[in-house]
Amino acid sequence: MQAKLQRIINMLFYHESWDIMIVKDHGSHLFPDNTLEILSNSVAQQLKKKYTFQADPFIIEKDDKLYVFYEAFSFRNSKGTLRCRVLDRELVELDDVRLEGFDDLMCHLSFPFLIHINDQLFMIPESSERKEVILFQSVEFPARWKKIKVLISDTEVTDSVFLSLNESCYLLSTTMDNEIVIHSADHIYGQWQRITPSLKVSNHHHRGAGTPYLANNKIYFLTQECTPEVYGKSIYIKELNKLNNAIFDESLIEKINASINHSDGVHTLNFSNNYIVYDTKIYKFSFLSILKKISYKCMMRYRNYFLTRRYQ
Repeated sequence: MQAKLQRIINMLFYHESWDIMIVKDHGSHLFPDNTLEILSNSVAQQLKKKYTFQADPFIIEKDDKLYVFYEAFSFRNSKGTLRCRVLDRELVELDDVRLEGFDDLMCHLSFPFLIHINDQLFMIPESSERKEVILFQSVEFPARWKKIKVLISDTEVTDSVFLSLNESCYLLSTTMDNEIVIHSADHIYGQWQRITPSLKVSNHHHRGAGTPYLANNKIYFLTQECTPEVYGKSIYIKELNKLNNAIFDESLIEKINASINHSDGVHTLNFSNNYIVYDTKIYKFSFLSILKKISYKCMMRYRNYFLTRRYQ
């Protein structure tokens, strides 16, 4: 009875608030061996709070500056947009740049997954409301982006992660029910086809949580723990043992949970040569929480209705 009452109180008076944390690791980070140790024992700096959700951070070090690409979400418009927070090497915030080239999508955007190919920078943002996975290219760093190709259409998937392996390319995505969906192609501009390999997995939490990394000749990727009760509870570091049209084999290496900063959740983690960035959530009390949630649901349904009518 008490647990049921607490769930009702949470639904009525609490909503999630996400923030981005940055750790300067001074070059001591050896992923994945001491990632959890550094996160647990380092003081992280929080980016200035500008939006209700500041989440899904991806990081680039360039020209003595730090660029953090992220989702910015406010209940005022109930739609995520993509931005880039610019900092110097001492983590002094210099700018907050709105990314251009995405307005025509007219949908919620998040998870700005970055890809470097042949000295060019690409992005695959989460655009599930359009039922498309779309490739963008940077044309004026960091602000201006150009739509290059719809990689996957008529498919509603989230947080797609790109992998290049054995002269093949793969996209690991999840359905809205957190079931894994895998597509492959000969190259990123190629014809993407869904494949259904046999799964040998450590758990059933498949939703992307960051960029895959090559370390010690092993490929690691990150997924987030999401349950029907809790969204963005923790992050899993997994080793990719094998991936082809026949089999997807992975094993669990480490679990990173909210204890690293005594919060209520964490669901995206990335790093560069000298910095680690992750997002973290707290449950925030507000008498207006239920109205904010209702407003978000209504505006999301309106967007989905509008997009469905527009592209029928």
